[in-house]
Amino acid sequence: MRNRTARGTDVRRCTVYGGHGDAQVLAMELGTLAPPIARYRRTIADRVPLRDIMTPDVICVRPDLDIHNVVSLVVKHHLGCLPVVDERRRPIGMITKFDLVEQLEAAMESIANDSPLPSDLSARNADEVMMPIALVLDENATIAHAASLMTSEDTHHVIVVRGAGELAGVVSTKDIVSWLVENDGLVPNTSDVEPCVPPPWYPLETD
Repeated sequence: MRNRTARGTDVRRCTVYGGHGDAQVLAMELGTLAPPIARYRRTIADRVPLRDIMTPDVICVRPDLDIHNVVSLVVKHHLGCLPVVDERRRPIGMITKFDLVEQLEAAMESIANDSPLPSDLSARNADEVMMPIALVLDENATIAHAASLMTSEDTHHVIVVRGAGELAGVVSTKDIVSWLVENDGLVPNTSDVEPCVPPPWYPLETD
């Protein structure tokens, strides 16, 4: 969260949870704001197809894969998502790390309260934990299309398809950022960078 103080400085807030879930709001002054930079500059992102940046080697699962193997795949291969596909390799859903964390939280609360898991959070197979909507774009869609879809749907992954809708790859926010760094030459020369010491955080008084 960003606010501006009476002195015109930029303030960032950070809510820190500790102990038994008690929250403390901290703030850090970043100094006077620089003049705003013009926004909405068009880039070549609307001309680069997803097939140029997507990850083509994708681990995907069938709907009947049991939840233990789903978790094992995510952990073993450090996956951010698992597309769920039908017998023709067409996407029918997506499993993200958040979906699995939601299952874990439900299990922890069930153990703490000595109560059974709610029926909608006791998944046994992939199709019971997946998001039953696959967010897909054709491989000829552009990076700009993927970025717009990720922003509007609040997701970090988009499935890329070709032909009759079969899975061709996955594009993540990391893929887009990596492309941006390479395309715009944003890798800094660290030898010329002065060490940065951030200002201290301080408790924020609340009403």
